[in-house]
Amino acid sequence: MERRFTTYHLIILLIFAFIVLVAVISTTQFTLKKEHEPPTALSEHLPRYRLIDMDNIHAKTDISKEEAEILKKVLEGAKGQLELRSKNIFIEGSDQSNYYQGGDPPIEWAISTDIIARAYMEAGIDLRVLINEDIKENYDEYPLRAIWGQSYPDIDIDYRRIQNMEVFFKRNAKSLTPRFDPADTSNLNSWVPGDVVFFDMDRDGYSDTAAIISDNTTRNGSPKVIYNHIEPGYTVEEDILSSTLVNGHYRYP
Repeated sequence: MERRFTTYHLIILLIFAFIVLVAVISTTQFTLKKEHEPPTALSEHLPRYRLIDMDNIHAKTDISKEEAEILKKVLEGAKGQLELRSKNIFIEGSDQSNYYQGGDPPIEWAISTDIIARAYMEAGIDLRVLINEDIKENYDEYPLRAIWGQSYPDIDIDYRRIQNMEVFFKRNAKSLTPRFDPADTSNLNSWVPGDVVFFDMDRDGYSDTAAIISDNTTRNGSPKVIYNHIEPGYTVEEDILSSTLVNGHYRYP
C-alpha cells in the first residue's frame, strides 16, 4: 500500500527541523543581534572583552615599546589595588592619620596620590624620592610655603599632597590633552592605560583627585579610570572621564 504524506508528517518534520536549528545556534553561538564594536582603534578584541591591548599599543601610537612596558607595569600596579579596595583616609568617621614615617600608609588605607605612587612603584619608579628631589632643586615651583607654611621639604608627606604631585607631572611628564571626546578616534587613542589624570571632582578650580587610565573600556570604547576618592570611599575603577572635570592628563616617563 502506498503511504501518503499527511499533515501529521509535516508537523513532525517541522519539529525535527526546529530542534536541529536550536542545536546549531547553541553550538555556534550564533546571534541575530549585531555585535557592538568599540570605536577605538586600540581595542581590537572581541566586543565582549572590551580591553585595550597593551602588548601592541606601541604599534598603534607614538609610544615606544620601552615606554609601553613601563605603562603596562604601572597599570598592573593600579589594577592590583582594586583587589585591596583600600579605604579613603578621609571618609566620614575615620580617625586615621594622614602622616606616616616612610610615607606610604598601611595598605588598607589610601588617598588618591597613594594609588598613583603605589602603581608607579610596581614599575620600579619611586615617586616619593623623585618628587622630593625635584622639590629640593626647584623649591619655589612648589606650593609648600604658600599652602602649608613649609620652609623645607618633607619626603614623607610632600609626594602624597596632590598639589605637589600635579606640579611634578607638569614639570617632568609629557602633557597631553585634557579634552575627552569618545566620538573622536584620534582623541580617544590619546588616553592610554597607565596615563595619569588629575580631576577637579567638586569643580572648584583645583585638582582634588588623581587617577590612572585603565585598559577596561565602556561600550563606546571610553577607558575607565582607577582612583580613590572620599566618594565612594575606597579604590574603584569607574567611567568618569566624560562626567568629571579633567585638570591634567600626563604620561610619565
